[in-house]
Amino acid sequence: MTRGRNEKRRFVCRLAPWPMVIALTVLTVILPSCDNEKSYTQKIWDENYGLYQEILNLPFNREVADGTLPKNKFRNYMIQDYFYLQNYKKAYAILLPKSPDERGKEFIVDATKGIDEEIKSVHMIYFKKYNITDQELLDSAPNPTTKSYNSYLIETAISESFEVGLIATLPCNWIYYQVATDMKKSKQVEDNPYQEWIDEYGTTPWEESDTKVFVDLIEYYMENATEELRSEMEQAYKRAAGFEYMFWDTVYKE
Repeated sequence: MTRGRNEKRRFVCRLAPWPMVIALTVLTVILPSCDNEKSYTQKIWDENYGLYQEILNLPFNREVADGTLPKNKFRNYMIQDYFYLQNYKKAYAILLPKSPDERGKEFIVDATKGIDEEIKSVHMIYFKKYNITDQELLDSAPNPTTKSYNSYLIETAISESFEVGLIATLPCNWIYYQVATDMKKSKQVEDNPYQEWIDEYGTTPWEESDTKVFVDLIEYYMENATEELRSEMEQAYKRAAGFEYMFWDTVYKE
């Protein structure tokens, strides 16, 4: 499971403001409702859609989309994202033995492998492209937002139920996928130095994406949860989505 990268798995199931037609169609493209009743996950997306739009329009994402982002800011992002993913895996390692069923366990095993593949096929390539050495990584450190975000995921995985810990990791995947997908929908900029990154994360159709697999799994757990547990899951998603905003905002300002 990777963040929207162009891969197919065995599971079934960060611009100047976009033209209004794109903004209005995002909700239906992401997760069509069944019949006339919204799914639990669609409701969560709808409730946090305003925050998603703020993330989409952060300077970092606008400048990635139009190719004007300074190189040093993208280098900083790649380093921080690398640190983030290392600890993201730790949250999954904590959640694995807490899974209530084989479906959850298989998902986490596959997701962890996907993160390793993402680091190898995306981060390592950009590290070489931007001359980010092993020594530079050793001399660098997660910024306060990256540390806080990772701490939240790990602490939630430890102290909360499996379902709450799992959904706290969803915004990273879902928002990431949709940001890149919306970048692909916008007018492409010739010779954009970040087009390869956009293509890597924003090419896979929703029905074939790892993100849909993740959303479907969360939907399954929410359908079988108590009202109290669903509320806890909704709050965990909302808080993690806030950290997503802070992550991109911080790597740009730093």
